[in-house]
Amino acid sequence: MTTIGFNFTSSDIYFVVVEGTLNAPNFVSKNKISLPANHSVSERVDWFENELTAILNNVNPDRVSYRLTINNVTNNYVHCVYYAQGILNFLCHKSQIAICHTSPASVKPNKFNQPNGTNLETYVDNVLGFHPPHWNKNMRNSALVAMLQL
Repeated sequence: MTTIGFNFTSSDIYFVVVEGTLNAPNFVSKNKISLPANHSVSERVDWFENELTAILNNVNPDRVSYRLTINNVTNNYVHCVYYAQGILNFLCHKSQIAICHTSPASVKPNKFNQPNGTNLETYVDNVLGFHPPHWNKNMRNSALVAMLQL
């Protein structure tokens, strides 16, 4: 089973690809892609479609998940995050790839068979390893939502 987890921000797309099982996940790849500057909304939507299509075609995942956040909602956030999520849902539907969203509140240690209080950032590093550059909180969140789909 191969899964890919996305974390969209106002300036970047983070994604991590894992395979295996929830109890024995294996790191495959990751990337951070910066959103283009000075694009109109329609140009950015076209860019999202092209970039996300390329990622999905390259990875060929069995399942896709993305981190759904509902905070700091500004026009820019909607154009950069929610539009990307909508396009990702559309592309997965067209390609018949299972997709879901994961809210940050639902990412708990017990979902990974870990005791309450476990630092999940440390857990990700211990299980998948440390993969610089850009191995930060956003990338680890991408890894967590990917691992939940194994």
